[in-house]
Amino acid sequence: MYYELQPLRIQAGWKVEYNNFSEYDIDEHGESDIHELNEDLLRLYNEKENLIIDLGWYPAYDANGNYILELFKNNEMGSPLERIISKSKTKIVNDIEKWVCYGFLEKYL
Repeated sequence: MYYELQPLRIQAGWKVEYNNFSEYDIDEHGESDIHELNEDLLRLYNEKENLIIDLGWYPAYDANGNYILELFKNNEMGSPLERIISKSKTKIVNDIEKWVCYGFLEKYL
């Protein structure tokens, strides 16, 4: 089955490095398209603030996995400023949309 990209509300200043984050939801669609869930779902970059938002599913292609959403500064990929682990797609979408908001990011600028 083909899934469209997941709609996201992203504020100005963010660039998409890659986006494989589809509308597939394991809770809604079942495991038949589990190949949609991998470690490289979405990466957003804010060049001005030197921030990266990274989303993946770990372990990849595993129905028992979770989304892991992380926020990094200065390309320090081993030390996330924020980290969310969840199976809930709705929570992940809400957190991405919150994280790209400058009101939320002020504490890291």
